[in-house]
Amino acid sequence: MENQEINEVTTQETEQKAVETIKITFSRKLAKPFTSKGGKEMVAISIPNQDAEDKRSWEEFVLPIQMLHSDHYGSKTLWAKIPEDGSTTLTRSIKPAEDGGSWTREERTVDNKTLKSMVEAYKLKPKTQGAR
Repeated sequence: MENQEINEVTTQETEQKAVETIKITFSRKLAKPFTSKGGKEMVAISIPNQDAEDKRSWEEFVLPIQMLHSDHYGSKTLWAKIPEDGSTTLTRSIKPAEDGGSWTREERTVDNKTLKSMVEAYKLKPKTQGAR
């Protein structure tokens, strides 16, 4: 009887729900490594504006460097897996309106599915002939 109770507890603990992840891919040129104030290696990933008329600075988000992976064979793309049901904070630097003013930061939080569509918006653009 005692063994049966122990077995029931261990099976319940091992049946924890696995975290669903989504994979985002982006150009290596958009990733800028840096060291945080706490000494951790991080990467800031920039998101180009989808609208060509939008002249504001690009938004960016930060991931630990351990989450980034390189595609095989020297590809120019990186990828990361993030939790599907999570959210990410995006930041954008705002230029001062007048000379001598101070820069400010705009922050907003988006769910990770929206983040994936923003980062991978380049896939929706038509490819041009003869471009290198």
